[in-house]
Amino acid sequence: MVFKVKDYTAMQEALVALCAFLEGEQIPKERVFDAKLAACELMGNALKYAGGETGVESEIKDGYIQLKIYSKRFFALPEKVVCADLFSEHGRGLFLVNELCRGEMTAEEDGIRVRIRL
Repeated sequence: MVFKVKDYTAMQEALVALCAFLEGEQIPKERVFDAKLAACELMGNALKYAGGETGVESEIKDGYIQLKIYSKRFFALPEKVVCADLFSEHGRGLFLVNELCRGEMTAEEDGIRVRIRL
């Protein structure tokens, strides 16, 4: 499943389609929610900071939900992802995604790939 996303409305539509795809693959509801949250955080960051266009690719492989969030701009991940202040407006997204993925998050030339264990 691959979706191109140019704005927040398209992002919402892609998230609905992602959930439908995962549910069709008989993925447990809590893992569907985890994938939706991770994709939402990363696509939101890409829309805001990477030139206004993103995309998501999803597949089930080797007991994982694999998501790749594409962006026009390369995003380097910090060596250690730490939680910002609980009430901060910025800095919590990568921490949430990293916790959901148990560290299975990597930066690639054209995006970020996360793996969520089933």
